[in-house]
Amino acid sequence: MSAFPTMRQQWILLFLVVYGHLIGANPIVSGNSVLTEFIILHNNDMHARFEQVNKNGGACTPEDVSRDKCFGGFARIAHVVRKYREEAKNGGAAALYLNAGDTYSGTVWFMVFKDKIASTLLNKLHPDAMCLGNHEFDLKIEGLVPFLNAVNFPVLVSNVDFSKEPELVATNKLSNSTILEVNGTKVGLIGYLTPKTKEDYINKVEFSEETVSINAEAQRLKDQGINIIIALGHSGYHKDQEIARNCPDIDIVIGGHSHTHLDSNQPVADKDDTHPEAVRGPYPTTVVQPSGKKVPVVQAYTSTKYLGKLHVQFDANGDLIKFDGEPLLLDASVPQEQDFLDLLDVYRPNITARGEQIIGHTKVYLEGGNMCRLRECNLGNMIADSMVYARMLENKGGEYWTDAAIALISGGGIRTSISKNAEGSITFRDMSETIPFENRLFVTRITGKTLLNALELSASIRNRDSNGGFQQLSGIRVEYNYDLEEGHRVTSALIRCAECSVPSYLNLNESAYYKVVVPEFLLNGGDGFHLIESKDPFTELLEQDDKGALQQYLQGTHFVYPALEGRIVIKKSN
Repeated sequence: MSAFPTMRQQWILLFLVVYGHLIGANPIVSGNSVLTEFIILHNNDMHARFEQVNKNGGACTPEDVSRDKCFGGFARIAHVVRKYREEAKNGGAAALYLNAGDTYSGTVWFMVFKDKIASTLLNKLHPDAMCLGNHEFDLKIEGLVPFLNAVNFPVLVSNVDFSKEPELVATNKLSNSTILEVNGTKVGLIGYLTPKTKEDYINKVEFSEETVSINAEAQRLKDQGINIIIALGHSGYHKDQEIARNCPDIDIVIGGHSHTHLDSNQPVADKDDTHPEAVRGPYPTTVVQPSGKKVPVVQAYTSTKYLGKLHVQFDANGDLIKFDGEPLLLDASVPQEQDFLDLLDVYRPNITARGEQIIGHTKVYLEGGNMCRLRECNLGNMIADSMVYARMLENKGGEYWTDAAIALISGGGIRTSISKNAEGSITFRDMSETIPFENRLFVTRITGKTLLNALELSASIRNRDSNGGFQQLSGIRVEYNYDLEEGHRVTSALIRCAECSVPSYLNLNESAYYKVVVPEFLLNGGDGFHLIESKDPFTELLEQDDKGALQQYLQGTHFVYPALEGRIVIKKSN
């Protein structure tokens, strides 16, 4: 029998193409196989950027607006999503819109309106599905429940057991997976979330390893005849690739959590490149399973600056035969949907007065965001200094200047930079978007050995996929050598004295005790840190939380001009 189609077969194939186009089912024909084609639009780590932002993810000023230097925001996302959904109705490829978690936390909008604004605006975007992100737990279980009760789309997570949290169970909104119908074909979506959420947020929710849970749920979907399966999750780029490699039934991985910028049109950055938008891989990143099956992995950076667009084609057996795509830059050339702008204006009066309150002034650019996860940043220096300053004002040092001369703060908690405007003013909104998580501050007394272990962990975290635990410092000067083995990278650590007439730096003494100011997140074991001694522990709550400490520091100084001071010296690996 000939391998080539007869004339009659060719006419039949041509008819199927034309008929499919007319009815909007969008089949594509190759040989004797009918394919399913669709577009996936996706966001991750939106972090409450409900309105447009500047290039760094901070507030978009009137000057930025006048120069067309604003990006993202829900109104632009809505324009693109609606455009592709409308094209699908008119015979174009079907379009899915997926959210890979962390819509919570990041701006004064969320600080004031919390779950209400997140659920209201996401409902207007109406994603086909969303997975939970770790920051959806920022307001504990009681802050997640009303969000789940309000949303009108599937919320997915397969590797979490929430049976011991009856309020979560009662929402009846969390599922391992959901099934969508695309062009008459059933497509399964499975959610997942990093188990690290358990370490960072103390609750009765239990986590399982992602690949084990995904494989179990994928098999359940396969048993129902679902042959196309997408993993939608929030565990970071490296874990996304591991899932793509080790979950044989998964066809596509849509990820989040690590704020990874992927782009096939730009070279992948050197691993030591600290630019916040350094390209970490191609879009899509292709992972090849042991069987030879190719699985695309995608993310879309953070803060709504980009919208991922992945175009896929499957054959009649549910095998992925073609994929391509790109991150769409949502710059000023992308229109904003007016109904979203109008809705934001309804909320705006309640945040304007508070957000525009001037709390300080700067003479320099205050660099935060992703930079603080990779090296010393001057905004990290200032925030850490404000924590020591807050403790100093409590006058707990007796005859000495303070009892706690050092402070640690995770770089991942410094979410954006603060630009210097003409007046140099720093607003409450700037502060709220920089440190949005409302951490109480504590003094903890630990040994030099425990402090050294914390610095070693910080050094190790820097090279991880999710590197938010890289510590910014006050009262410490540390040198890391990445030619050395993990756990042995601290080659020098100098510690500022507290019990001294004139503050100076001395070599870290492993047997001595030091009082350290830390956010509650770190004290509770966030990012894997252990900063409470098992023997004779001591902790004390400060009068100010992190925002209060920073505001107090700014108001006590007419102008700030924090510098890079060599607090963290990094020797690059060969």
